[in-house]
Amino acid sequence: MPDGIVTALVSLAGQGIPVVFNTGRSADFVLQHAATPLLAAGLPGDARFHAVCEKGAVHFSFASLADLAAPASASPLSGESGRGATGGGPDAGLPRATRGHGVPAWMEVDAGMRLPADLESRLVRLVGDYTDTMFYDDTKLAMFSAEMNVGESPERYRAGQRDFEARVADLLAEDRTADAFQLDSTIISSDVEHASSGKDRGAERSWALIAADGELPMRWFTCGDSRTDYAMADWLQARGAPVVHVDVRHEDGIPETPYPVMTSEDLAAEGFGTAEGRHEEAGQAFLEWALKTTGAPNATM
Repeated sequence: MPDGIVTALVSLAGQGIPVVFNTGRSADFVLQHAATPLLAAGLPGDARFHAVCEKGAVHFSFASLADLAAPASASPLSGESGRGATGGGPDAGLPRATRGHGVPAWMEVDAGMRLPADLESRLVRLVGDYTDTMFYDDTKLAMFSAEMNVGESPERYRAGQRDFEARVADLLAEDRTADAFQLDSTIISSDVEHASSGKDRGAERSWALIAADGELPMRWFTCGDSRTDYAMADWLQARGAPVVHVDVRHEDGIPETPYPVMTSEDLAAEGFGTAEGRHEEAGQAFLEWALKTTGAPNATM
């Protein structure tokens, strides 16, 4: 996580602004790659920060981590260190949350969205035939993920992925316990997840977590780099919440929406970041803009 994003998030926390990481990533990934550097940078123990992971299936609050973290001198983690790696180490300070390590008591996994154990075992065995290009991600606690090996050629991975997913589809078709689950194919993974999974489900969880720890925001901002991320703003809009979506990679075009959409060009026009900024650069520009405009209810995009 870039230092500028860490600094901006800690500043937002200091103002009592609620933040939710709504992601398809695992809770373990968020712990090691987001929570660890944030805590090392001085994130307050009472920060209204939460994580909704695996597209709504797993969630926890950063307030639960206040007494678990290593001293602020612990080295923040960055990047992925190898095939299937999620980071972490003896100085990370936070517990792991994987199939092997178990689930901490302060972390909640939606039992109704969890893949049946027998079906998951069959999928894990199937991945064993494709370990030259992919690995089983045992940090996922509800869904199943077979992910591209770090450093693998995208072309070689896609060839193996096509064959793997054809066999997964056959397996799901013949397994009666799989009716509530679906295969979601991405450029780096093949996920078998509950049919209700999605960023809108994550938005619903986020609303509940924020409502439980204090006052609800007067304005909401959602941020993402794909079309599926718009589902967060769609859910909030349907609930009647004032929302702006921040698209940090809008090469796919901006769909017509009933709410405003902010891009790097808009942020640059306000003096934050560059018009060409994407992903982390655009995300940092948005956070810095948010810090500048916090408390200004009439502020515009």
